[in-house]
Amino acid sequence: MGNKNDSRFNLKAVLYGLCISTGLYILYFALLGRCPLMDPDEPVYGQVAKEMAAGVGWLTPHYNGGMWFDKPPLFYWLSGISAHLLNPTEGAVRLPSAILAVALLFLVYKLASYDFGRKAGILSAVVLATCIQQIVLARASVTDMTLVVCLTSALYAYRRWLDAQGRSRFGWIAACGIMTGLGMLAKGPVAPILLFSTFAIHLWRSGRLRQLLSIDVGVCILATLMVGLPWYIAMYTMHRDAFVQGFLVANNIVRFLKPEHAETTGGWYSYFLNIPILLIFFFPWSTFLPQGMARSWNKNDGANLAAIWILVVFAFFSISKTILVTYIFPLYPAAAVFVGVLWHLAASGDDHARRGLISGLFGSLMIALLITVGLQIGAKQSYPDAKGAALVLGVIVSAAMAVGLLWVLTRKGAKIAYGAWIIGGGMAFFTMWLMAGVLPYTTSQLSTKALAARLPHNARIASYELNLKAPSLLFYLDYQPEHLTDVSKAHSLLSGKAPVLIICKESYAAQVAAEGSVEYARSGGLVAIVNSSAATLERKRSR
Repeated sequence: MGNKNDSRFNLKAVLYGLCISTGLYILYFALLGRCPLMDPDEPVYGQVAKEMAAGVGWLTPHYNGGMWFDKPPLFYWLSGISAHLLNPTEGAVRLPSAILAVALLFLVYKLASYDFGRKAGILSAVVLATCIQQIVLARASVTDMTLVVCLTSALYAYRRWLDAQGRSRFGWIAACGIMTGLGMLAKGPVAPILLFSTFAIHLWRSGRLRQLLSIDVGVCILATLMVGLPWYIAMYTMHRDAFVQGFLVANNIVRFLKPEHAETTGGWYSYFLNIPILLIFFFPWSTFLPQGMARSWNKNDGANLAAIWILVVFAFFSISKTILVTYIFPLYPAAAVFVGVLWHLAASGDDHARRGLISGLFGSLMIALLITVGLQIGAKQSYPDAKGAALVLGVIVSAAMAVGLLWVLTRKGAKIAYGAWIIGGGMAFFTMWLMAGVLPYTTSQLSTKALAARLPHNARIASYELNLKAPSLLFYLDYQPEHLTDVSKAHSLLSGKAPVLIICKESYAAQVAAEGSVEYARSGGLVAIVNSSAATLERKRSR
């Protein structure tokens, strides 16, 4: 009899494992390399990794052969190793983000389980796994997933240190320092600023501020500096002012004090932009967050730490003059804990929590319907061929919210928790259709890969007023086209007898074109214009 029960248990565990593995594959790995790298950010990170893999140098990041201090090297190293082992393809430079996304789910599970139990931990991981921002960043060659894994690891280690006794205290606080140091290598000084501010506030809030003077804090700071500081020292020693101005000043201080995109951020309204960003990019779970925090924020040290972390990250990046949708991603793991705990409480018979779920589901359904309308409007304006695919995408997410709402309305007790899995499953279908059904219609306007593949051989290739607006050209061409800033020079080249092709923005096409020149191709918002000599040469070659 015992053997039969063991067999049933093992079969159930295997089925759960298969479902989870399939879900993670669909969410983060399926068709990972199908889409080209998207301008303006992905191709830059991909190119740095590509040059590292080619042997340009692993200590100092390089872009187009020149020093590149936009970000510290941790993600470049991971992506460069992947590119070296698997060749510098789209899938290879994105793979570290996808793997780290899975690691982040495990961290969230551990963080929630420690204070609220295993079931709450599982639900918290489901929440984070299926929010829009997590899905997008897991599939992107950018630094954000690397940073958030480091930050969340440091938070978990700090939480364990609070309760640890004896030698294990030093182990946990050292781990906290190590991960903080890696955070410095992932994004910069922002990692220790956010973490140490949160720890100080939490210790003050819990009446343990005197622990800031303990040897444990010294261990944490020492571990942080031992891991994070050597690369900074090396860069300053090797490059001096170029590093200070290029990284510390331009990409940290100036970005915080001055808007990088003055046309959209920097005004008084910027202080409130992270509210709609959180609402949209933590979807479909954002509408549950207020109820989740209200129910649990002060239940224990872990919940209090998560609440402080959310407020610190949100406030810090709200007062920053540069606002990007990825900046507040570090708070999403803590937010997922509160939402997961809310679902767990509802499944445990808490009527207040169940009512919170119902109101949250109504809100998510309304947002899903608005998303459906927005997708149709956006497709009609920018991607007419994608209207049908965009409608299906909206229907998938709206149906998931509707079924989840119906489930919670008609179920009580432990079965309520399956509603979270239903919504998560809907987001997996959403992801699959996004990758297979929608993005193929849009990538031609978001990347220059198609354009680069069509450029004629044996023609002089130049660009007009592109600068770094289309870095995918460098990634897919393996060289940066000659850059022109004088339109008369463009006219002169196109009027000459030598084969010439000039790439420019669509809005510049009429200005750049010369007599006898023709449009050769367009992609990624760019147009390739050739003179008659290049057009004739390419026609002969294609025969």
